[in-house]
Amino acid sequence: MASEAEIADLRCWAESQETLKGLSLPDEVLAKFLEVATADDSRVEAARRRLADFCRVRASKTKGAADWFEYPDVSSEPIQELLSVGYVVQLGYDDNGAAVVLFRSGLWQPDRVSFEDMSRYMNMCYDVLCADPATRTAGLVTMVDFQGFEMRHLSYWSRDATKKLSAIQDAYPVKLKHVNYFNTSTVFNALYELLKMFMSKSVKELVRVHKSSKESLQSEIPARILPAEYGGTGADIKQLAEQWRSKIELQLPSEAAKYAGVVYNDTADAE
Repeated sequence: MASEAEIADLRCWAESQETLKGLSLPDEVLAKFLEVATADDSRVEAARRRLADFCRVRASKTKGAADWFEYPDVSSEPIQELLSVGYVVQLGYDDNGAAVVLFRSGLWQPDRVSFEDMSRYMNMCYDVLCADPATRTAGLVTMVDFQGFEMRHLSYWSRDATKKLSAIQDAYPVKLKHVNYFNTSTVFNALYELLKMFMSKSVKELVRVHKSSKESLQSEIPARILPAEYGGTGADIKQLAEQWRSKIELQLPSEAAKYAGVVYNDTADAE
């Protein structure tokens, strides 16, 4: 837990930064940046760095990915499409209490959902995940299934887009425990080489590439929460998709609103 004194210190520091002038975030959001700091870090210093990175990524139009945080309404066709196919589902929690989330990259249909809206949806999901205290204490485990991921998907992943993705992944106030790539192919290999160019060293060390080995996957994610498609005994994936839809529709409006006060002054950064 973050103390009132730590939160006040972080707020005072943010107010002193020209790039963050006008920042207005509730205490519970500032606390997340303190809670996610590791024991080896200076808690306050680590929180300052991550908060600054988060604001730059979320609000800077020149050095961040501000356009990926201009969320469409949850009821819009692109978001409903991604919710309906189960592009993202939460599998549950692993044996250490970390939240485990599955992204099924091949289910995105670029002819129906733009790359920008798909990217916005991913951030919408992260906003909701951040509401779960487990993502800051026990951590977050991600699994990305590349079944059906083809050249038509890869063609949208420019250097700029990949750089944005990596920056966002590093900035959110969650403890990323490890990243699991499954059903990988030669198309994935091309994307992975691009991703590695912008991944931080710490994230690279968390990556596990399982190819199509269910045994390897289950060495990282317990079979009890994996759906049958992945050799597990967990809930049906359609059921998980409906549960995630309900969670997004219920929680996203209030969670996204908590970040409405994020600012980043590009002109100050240029000075």
